[in-house]
Amino acid sequence: MVVSVLRTGECHVWWADPRHETIDTLTEPLSVAELERAARFRRDQDRRRFLTGARLLRLAAGARLGISPGNVVVDRTCPDCDKHHGRPSIRAGGTVLHASVSHSGDRVAVALTSEAPLGVDVEELVPAGSVEDLVQCALTPRERDVVLALPEHEQYEAFVRIWVCKEAALKATGHGLRISPDLVEFDLTGDPPTLLRWPLDIPPETVRIHRLDPGPGYLGVVALLTGDRDVEVVETRQVRREQLSVVPLPAAA
Repeated sequence: MVVSVLRTGECHVWWADPRHETIDTLTEPLSVAELERAARFRRDQDRRRFLTGARLLRLAAGARLGISPGNVVVDRTCPDCDKHHGRPSIRAGGTVLHASVSHSGDRVAVALTSEAPLGVDVEELVPAGSVEDLVQCALTPRERDVVLALPEHEQYEAFVRIWVCKEAALKATGHGLRISPDLVEFDLTGDPPTLLRWPLDIPPETVRIHRLDPGPGYLGVVALLTGDRDVEVVETRQVRREQLSVVPLPAAA
């Protein structure tokens, strides 16, 4: 079976398990900068998650651009320094591919589109510390009231449902957690969730949240800065290199 790759009008999200490939396979198409960054991780599981995301991004982008994964130029320049840890973007000729990578537990997500900036986030539902401490530092007063009004056994998942929206939206703008998450407010009573306010000049209504299906024990969303334009979000499970067909770029006008 050949997995369809990114097409016009789509945002594609690929899922992978960092345990499924050898280190040699994961590192083969990567750049020197990516390998140097991977070497700085102290824990093997963190290193594997990063390598899996970096490789999967190259596989997906290479298939879309009609080039080998090793020839994909991934720009991760940080806007605040010269280090290689900023929001990834890919340019080839006149084509710009907006990209985002997230990982947690045994899930790695890569999101790619040519439509608009985007951010993806996945979180494993494993409580870490007091829920009350989490909501105090990361949620707005209104969001705190909503979460803490729930039965205690539901509070952590409710917190994570809000958190993934915040992180994905801030990744889409390129700010990440340089913006304090307690300044970003979401309403999750509707489907999809709605951004109500944040301290940016980007109108909240331009942010579109799409829920993802990372599987049991995880929550995930992708945020797209598409305004009122509809973009189809397509999810693909574990992908191997031989499953990605090559879709060449159209000829320049």
